[in-house]
Amino acid sequence: MTAKKPKAKKKCWRGIPSPDGLSRKKNETVRRCLVTRETLPMDRLIRFCVSPDRMLVPDLAHKLPGRGMWVTADRDLVETACAKGLFTKAARVKVTCPADMDGLIKSLFVKRLGLVVAGFEKAAEALKKKQAVCLLEAVDGAADGREKLDRLRAGVPLVRVLSADQTAEALGAGICVHTVLKQGGAADLFVAEARRFAAYCKIEQV
Repeated sequence: MTAKKPKAKKKCWRGIPSPDGLSRKKNETVRRCLVTRETLPMDRLIRFCVSPDRMLVPDLAHKLPGRGMWVTADRDLVETACAKGLFTKAARVKVTCPADMDGLIKSLFVKRLGLVVAGFEKAAEALKKKQAVCLLEAVDGAADGREKLDRLRAGVPLVRVLSADQTAEALGAGICVHTVLKQGGAADLFVAEARRFAAYCKIEQV
């Protein structure tokens, strides 16, 4: 007789599942936050790894080599992980956190968000022609311009997370208050990154 194959073990979920149940979606890759111990989708966390000189490095693209350590995209939790030595504990080696970790993470986010078309007129035209999939407004922009574009938005997602200067840095252009992401393969990545950045900075989205 042919021996019976042993039953496959059930996948165990480690940590506390997120309140909204996202961590239990089928085929969704999840990781556990070092601080909260919650199990969350990767797009709601920030990955960190250790460089050869034992410096902690934020890896927003999830591509750097080495064992990843994950923290919920929240600057207070990242600060807590550094202050309490949680990265050192997880890496099992003395790890040095950058002096301005917050500034470094924000700078990396700005670079990853450089995927848009800028200018009030261009933004308005894209909204009128139904070409926009996301409207990005500078957090320090004037209210009147925002209100005019808001009337043209018609359900297009609005993200308010970068300042005008940060938008300029992302685009490599002059100061931009109103920017639009048009249809294309980068749309999903942009929206996901913008939302993760907003969560990190604790900026409420409309």
